[in-house]
Amino acid sequence: MSYFKTQNRDAPYLPPKPLYEQVKSYVLKNMESGDWPAFFQIPSEHALVKEMGISRMTIHRALRELTQAGYLERIQGVGTFVAAPKKHPKTLDIREIDDVIRGRGGRHDCDVHFLQAEPIDKAAAVSMGLKPGETVFRSYFVHRENDLPVMLEDRYVNADFIPDFLDKDFTKITVDTLISNSFALLSHTHVIQAAVSNAEINHFLELTTATACLVINRKTWMGEAVISTAKMIFPGNRYQLV
Repeated sequence: MSYFKTQNRDAPYLPPKPLYEQVKSYVLKNMESGDWPAFFQIPSEHALVKEMGISRMTIHRALRELTQAGYLERIQGVGTFVAAPKKHPKTLDIREIDDVIRGRGGRHDCDVHFLQAEPIDKAAAVSMGLKPGETVFRSYFVHRENDLPVMLEDRYVNADFIPDFLDKDFTKITVDTLISNSFALLSHTHVIQAAVSNAEINHFLELTTATACLVINRKTWMGEAVISTAKMIFPGNRYQLV
């Protein structure tokens, strides 16, 4: 019996992924769920061929690419294993903005200014590990505490990881919470800068004069693949790290 199922006729049509990508998704889902933890020996290519009903050449390509990306380790003559989580330098733990606001008794609201698919520009593509012009999802939000704007969020999301991103209601859930709920093997880095607000920032954060701001650039990835990059801008007189 083939692993792959016929698409639900009532669901919107989505072009099927190439078979080797489907194999990669199958392996990653088992890793994310914890069924295949670090150092676990995954089924052999022969076993996967039998289980999934596709060619060994396709299985081999998928496992090779996952190995190159750092998700798997292949030992000649022994087998293929889930790679150990990579050790990264300790980074600052940035709490989600809605948690911070509610934790101090405030009301969190999110204004969605745009949420769309667009070709990624060269600068953002370098940070995302993509090619300029590839389609990504982009969101532009203002987060409010008791109606006062306290954060401007400009974000790119890799469309391959969250294909239904544009259908989510981000007035009810933050993007980072969505990503954390969707993937188990995540890493983050933060680069913190100081900046003075420009006309665009003043407009969206409803500032009347140039204001010193805290800028946090967050990158979220799994294995070697970047899921999201975000620039979060906080007016210095309305926010502090806690």
